[in-house]
Amino acid sequence: MTTEQKKRLLKAKIAVALQDELERVPKKEEIDNVFLLARVMYKAVLGLHYKRQEQKKQGQLAIF
Repeated sequence: MTTEQKKRLLKAKIAVALQDELERVPKKEEIDNVFLLARVMYKAVLGLHYKRQEQKKQGQLAIF
């Protein structure tokens, strides 16, 4: 599966979820907004998790 196919599949899943939630066909702009938000949130969460693991391995993890 290529990157483009994965993006199209995610957009299709978002469209179905939005249609279920809004009870109408979502506009392309709505799908694109949610798609962008999903990618940003995924990168934010995954990036923080990965960075925390790297810091822990290097012994740089701050203790609060």
